[in-house]
Amino acid sequence: KLTGRTVVILTSDNGGVDFSTAKSDNRPPTSNAPFRSGKGTLYEGGLRVPLIIRWPGRTKPDSECAAQVTSQDFFPTFVNALGQTDVPRHDGMSLLPLLNNPQASLNREALFWHYPHYYPRMTPASAIRAGDWKLIQYYEDNRIELFNLKTDPADTIYRAATQPAIAKALHTKLD
Repeated sequence: KLTGRTVVILTSDNGGVDFSTAKSDNRPPTSNAPFRSGKGTLYEGGLRVPLIIRWPGRTKPDSECAAQVTSQDFFPTFVNALGQTDVPRHDGMSLLPLLNNPQASLNREALFWHYPHYYPRMTPASAIRAGDWKLIQYYEDNRIELFNLKTDPADTIYRAATQPAIAKALHTKLD
């Protein structure tokens, strides 16, 4: 008798492992196609993860939402769902508007990621996504990569040279 009063959230902390490992018989255990790369990177294959929320009385079955959200949004969502409007200082935003109406908007300025360590194919970097644009800054060589995710969701077309004003604005926000 729990299904009518239990919220279920299914998500992941990062994209799938898409490189060969000894545990996977030296083959990539997952594919994040059509997105580039995977676990441990700031490319879309490492950032985009599944998110399924089943909330009786709030979400409609089979509904889909394309808004950009993050796991930091769960805390303010639960606080608001409990009737509290004053959420303690937190980086997330309440998802209740989206759960009530998947076509709604959060009016979010940007999402930020900071990856301060080394991984087999990643060096310390940070990223910002604002609307359709994502900028990655690598700290070892100060390299900047800019992508338009609307036209290039696979992070393959480098736009920093052709869109210097957007790159500079996002880099300033990221800093």
